[in-house]
Amino acid sequence: MTPAIAALALALAVADAQSPRPDRLPEDPAKGAAATAQWRAHLAAEERERKLRYDRDRMKDHRAVLRFLIATRARYERATSKATVLAIRARLPPAIDNVRRRITRIDHWGVNSNLLGDYDVMLAALADTYPTARIKFLDGDRAPLLALRADFDRRQKAINDWLAEAAESEDE
Repeated sequence: MTPAIAALALALAVADAQSPRPDRLPEDPAKGAAATAQWRAHLAAEERERKLRYDRDRMKDHRAVLRFLIATRARYERATSKATVLAIRARLPPAIDNVRRRITRIDHWGVNSNLLGDYDVMLAALADTYPTARIKFLDGDRAPLLALRADFDRRQKAINDWLAEAAESEDE
């Protein structure tokens, strides 16, 4: 194809794209935007349903992770001395490794479950921030532990709500 023919073909293609075609109706930009928004909302709802079904199918593992998080937090809360808190913290790394393996079994790609971020934050807190805050609490500084408790409670509620919704989800 010579350059002159290529230029002519390009000019004809541009002219055809710009000229109104009698066999097509003019596009309404507002309706086009509304249809696009509706389609995006549909895709978001489908993705939510997919993730709910995914987590529903792995409910046993999710319940085990949640039990570990709650039990570990309760052990810290029952600790009445710095030595007890430090002993709990020292025994924690192998248990956290086991839980992380279970989380990997839940979602080895890390993209299919909505709960992985909360699990990571809570495990990291139990390994470091929570025992430090508990020791400060025992020494009289209540604010750090109260903030962590609120964050844990919020995350735990979100996990419980999601798992309850996942348990009730239905197949298509």
